[in-house]
Amino acid sequence: MRENQAITSHETQVPEKTYLISKTDLKGRIIYANPVFIEVSGYSHDELIGAPHNIVRHPHMPAVIFQDLWQTLKQQRSWSGLIKNRRKDGGFYWVKARVIPLIENGRVNGYASVRVRAQPKEIKEAEYLYHSIQQQGLRGFRLHEGQLQARGWRSALNTLLQPLNRSLRASLLRFGILTGSLVTLSVGLLLGSGASGTYLTAGLASLGVLSLATLAYGWIVTQRMMQPLHSATHIAQQIATGNLLIDLNPQHTRSQEIAQLYFYMDMMRKSLLSLARDVHQGIQASLDVSTQIEDGNRQLSHRTAAQSGSLQRTAANMEQLTMNVQQTADNARLANQLADQSLSTARRGGEVVQDMVSTMQDIHNSSERIGDIVSIIEGLAFQTNILALNAAVESARAGEAGKGFAVVAGEVRSLAQKSAQAAGEIKNLVEDSLKRMATGAHHAKRAGSTMDEIMQSVSDVTHLISEISTASNEQASGLAQINDAVSTMDSDTNDNADLARNLGVTVHELSRQAQELKLSIQLLNTGSTGRSTYAPDPNATQEPVPLLKVA
Repeated sequence: MRENQAITSHETQVPEKTYLISKTDLKGRIIYANPVFIEVSGYSHDELIGAPHNIVRHPHMPAVIFQDLWQTLKQQRSWSGLIKNRRKDGGFYWVKARVIPLIENGRVNGYASVRVRAQPKEIKEAEYLYHSIQQQGLRGFRLHEGQLQARGWRSALNTLLQPLNRSLRASLLRFGILTGSLVTLSVGLLLGSGASGTYLTAGLASLGVLSLATLAYGWIVTQRMMQPLHSATHIAQQIATGNLLIDLNPQHTRSQEIAQLYFYMDMMRKSLLSLARDVHQGIQASLDVSTQIEDGNRQLSHRTAAQSGSLQRTAANMEQLTMNVQQTADNARLANQLADQSLSTARRGGEVVQDMVSTMQDIHNSSERIGDIVSIIEGLAFQTNILALNAAVESARAGEAGKGFAVVAGEVRSLAQKSAQAAGEIKNLVEDSLKRMATGAHHAKRAGSTMDEIMQSVSDVTHLISEISTASNEQASGLAQINDAVSTMDSDTNDNADLARNLGVTVHELSRQAQELKLSIQLLNTGSTGRSTYAPDPNATQEPVPLLKVA
């Protein structure tokens, strides 16, 4: 037993109508524990499997109890009694335990323990008894297969005093004693009747033979009844602990009733074996399907997570692309507005050029009129100069009287010459202006044609930009719809991922429950090799006995 383990006074109640079942190998290492035993003990499945069974032994249990247990098991007999076990947290729980050797091919290959809830009255009696054993020892009593029995003559007396319905062996013992008493009484009556000689000897001999025959017949009947019942008890114990491979061998009995009992027990064993194998196959199939579903769900979860990540990145890219397209649409809209403004400006520029061409034409026309006026002025100056020359000639003929007139005529001729000279310069300027005006008019006309081309180009650009703006708006609207669809897909993918996770949890729980069911069904030995044949000890005492009751 493990020493120095922490213990507490907290008691855990074993649930009603449940069984705590475990199996150990020959060295006491746990090889199987059912879910109820795992739960009540407080340990996990992995902590129990492979651990020595004394991991649950409570230090308050007397050592002689376990000495009796192992001594009984080594004799291939079952042991029963009340046990106080220790939980992992230091608490405790009381159980009624029956420990049975597992026999396969005639040899013990392990031990099974089946425990049920102990009643409060039984627990109180066991606590008092164990405390007394710890303090004072057994004191005239002994432990036998978990039961406290008196030593010597008190043991036989207690056996005789057992009720008729408690022990068949005790009933047969009473029958033998009553038979002997009847023979003794008959002998006494013969002796008291005064018979003598041959009659007395014959009577005594007859009573002796009758007594011996009766005792022999009773012994034979006892053996024929008890041995099959012992075998049936052991077989039932093996089946109860899950050993379904044991073969029933009723050849040793000729009793039709016992043979029927063996037959129906074998039918029960075969039915349980078939059921256990079918359940085991179903559980294994469920585990395989659960494993496949879990693997598929795990792959689906990974792919869904990857798809979700891709959709999130796609959504981010679509959002960025939508922003870019929206910005392009805004720029196209602004460019369209600028193109409209440029078209308006070009139109106004064309109108200004047309006005300039018209003005240039007006200036050209005015310049031609100025040329005509200059020509008139030149003609007048020429005629004035001729007249001045004529006046000078005439003043020279007049002599002194015409000197003043000659001076005036000279001044007039000088003015006429200056006027002619100025008119010539004006003419030259007007001709040069006409040339420049003609060149300017030509350039203005070309500028007008260029402005017309610019206006046409600006109009074309405006139309193209308008189409680009319309297409950009349609793209922005389409991208917005795609973005909404991607967002919906991302949301659906996240929902699928949640469903996949929930399905994974459900499948894992289903697999766990199937695994627990598989562990539970492992209690039943359904192996296809090495069928077990049970050969019970004919001297074994296996009648049902009360747990830890002083006999």
